Amino acid sequence: MTTTASSATTPARLDAPFRAHLGAVGLANLADGVAQTAVPLLAITLTRDPLIVGLLTAAVWLPWLVGAPLAGVFVDRWDRRVTMMVALGLRAGLLGLVGVVAATGSLTVWWLIGLALAYGFTEVFTDLSAAAQVPALVGREPTALQAANSRLFAVEAATNTFAGPPLAGLLVSLGATWAIGVPGVLVGVAVLVLLTCLRGRFVAESRSDVAPDLRRELIEGITVTFRHPVLRPLAISSGMWNLASSAFSAVILLWMVGEGSVGGLTQTQWSLVIVAMPVGAIAGSLAVGKLLARWPEMRVMVVCWGGNALLNLIPLLWPTIWGLALFLLFVGPLGVIGNVVSSSLRPRMVPPDLLGKVTGAGRMVAFGSMPLGALLGGAVASLWGIPTVLLGVVAVMLAATLLVWRSVPGSLVRRYELAVDAG
Repeated sequence: MTTTASSATTPARLDAPFRAHLGAVGLANLADGVAQTAVPLLAITLTRDPLIVGLLTAAVWLPWLVGAPLAGVFVDRWDRRVTMMVALGLRAGLLGLVGVVAATGSLTVWWLIGLALAYGFTEVFTDLSAAAQVPALVGREPTALQAANSRLFAVEAATNTFAGPPLAGLLVSLGATWAIGVPGVLVGVAVLVLLTCLRGRFVAESRSDVAPDLRRELIEGITVTFRHPVLRPLAISSGMWNLASSAFSAVILLWMVGEGSVGGLTQTQWSLVIVAMPVGAIAGSLAVGKLLARWPEMRVMVVCWGGNALLNLIPLLWPTIWGLALFLLFVGPLGVIGNVVSSSLRPRMVPPDLLGKVTGAGRMVAFGSMPLGALLGGAVASLWGIPTVLLGVVAVMLAATLLVWRSVPGSLVRRYELAVDAG
């Protein structure tokens, strides 16, 4: 890795380059939190059709299905800091364009679906670059990665799901132009942070003299993922989990918000109550280090996944603002703790020059299942009702948890870890 940043940072010394990365991620996630809350709220004022709302959710995640492996190849070839800046810059431009459309009074649900799709493609490059950047900034020692990821998830929770939704509610009340334009400004500031505060080149050094070959590199990322005894079951179980999660997301607004919904919440109530999730998530990010010091990481992950699956019954059985708040308060910490463990595994098993490709292949499965889940959730809700979807979500999440429990014991993780100074 050619960079001015230290590659041996310890958990106690997440220094200036990492903090700059953290700041840019925080600003981008605040923009995400506003956009991800505001766009569906704007959409359900334009349509109450579950299939179209499901299509909107699917559009956000479809780029991971069709573009993640290819993006991973380029992330391993290109400077990861520059890739983040370009992708975020394009995102700011997209938000600005649709903000202008909203200002002219021409906004339709199809504009929102187009925005979600294009936004998703920028997300693929941004997220893969950001993930590959973490071991470059803090090293690959497990506690360093876990410490860095716990901070990243805490910032994500504070910005994306704590500050973002109520801000989105305020901006939606001011009008669609504000709700879409303000995230564009925030993303632009994130680009400035990367440009001015994180210096150096972040390009993975190749382990061989073989000339770049797009087809070979695409196959390499997919092959490594699906032949690896740890990464393969993690990718499959993550795909199952996220398929269920996106089906849940596709119908929960229709279940809880607006006239004719079971929950009967207003848009403002929804925007306020979902801050219960980041409250729990921040608590989880603070507790994760102590939990992992006391119990094996895979046991912690399985317990968090299983508990999270069962909590999804609460909105079905108690569809009120208090039931929703309780659900969000407890899924927050369990989700963060499980994600800290899972996101810290891949960098310990994959050399730096393969990390983008392997991450892209894994997320093709993990995130690529989400548009399918959203469309499936909308279709099932149209045919058999939203309660059927909510029950199915719990069943699929429990099956994914069982797969991880049976297939990825801690001894297997330790067997396939690379040496800390490898790569």
